[in-house]
Order: sequence, then C-alpha cells, then structure tokens
Amino acid sequence: MISSKDIDNGQAFDWGKTSGDYAVYRDLYPEEFYQKIVSIGLCVRGQSVLDLGTGTGYGYFIYFGGSGRH
Repeated sequence: MISSKDIDNGQAFDWGKTSGDYAVYRDLYPEEFYQKIVSIGLCVRGQSVLDLGTGTGYGYFIYFGGSGRH
C-alpha cells in the first residue's frame, strides 16, 4: 500500500489494483514524437538507452520493435 498526504487526502492505495486503469487511460505518444527522437540521433540502433520513470514503457516497446536493445 502506498500513501501520501498529497494524494487522496492521505488515504492508502494499492498501485497493483490501479495499474490497469493507467494502461487504459494513459495516451500513447504520436508517431511524430518517436520520429523526432530518432531524427536528432537518439534511441538509434547501437545505443544503450535507459528509460526511467516514464510509465509502462509500452510506447517505446511498440515503436522500437519490442526489444530493449538497439
């Protein structure tokens, strides 16, 4: 259980029970977002990329072919 005085008046919540909602209601980034990243030389084949705290990682997974290594 997680609680913070700044969220829901400090009531504890279970992220495991709400993570499904996150995946349903969190928009994916548009194709142009990923194209821009690649166009400036980031996240290209041969680079190691560390993705910290950006959500489920689903967008990166789909756009870059389902592999954490490129």
